[in-house]
Amino acid sequence: MITGYRFTVFASDLTRSRDFYEARLGCTISDVDEVGFTATRDQLIVIVEGGADRRKFGKKWLAEAGLYITIVVDDFDATFEDLTARDAPFLDDVSELPDGKRVTGIADPDGVLFEVREA
Repeated sequence: MITGYRFTVFASDLTRSRDFYEARLGCTISDVDEVGFTATRDQLIVIVEGGADRRKFGKKWLAEAGLYITIVVDDFDATFEDLTARDAPFLDDVSELPDGKRVTGIADPDGVLFEVREA
């Protein structure tokens, strides 16, 4: 039985990554040390560790993303407004899925993709 989860992502620049997770995604930052930090927002827990090589974003970078995290939110409008106010780096406009739910995406500085999906 799985009783919990967390994601570990590797960052090329901890300062840029902290800005993204704290200021853009709205996470609380904890466990900060020279190796990395923990970013938490509601049930999302992301461990961010430094030491990654800086990624070069070519034409196919979305298809080559190493991690795709879906965040399901109960109030899409409020979450979208919050992320917009935080200048989150949206990848595209809001789309509607075949089931009528809305979705949009953002990416961290190293190309980790976050899909924000309406519950």
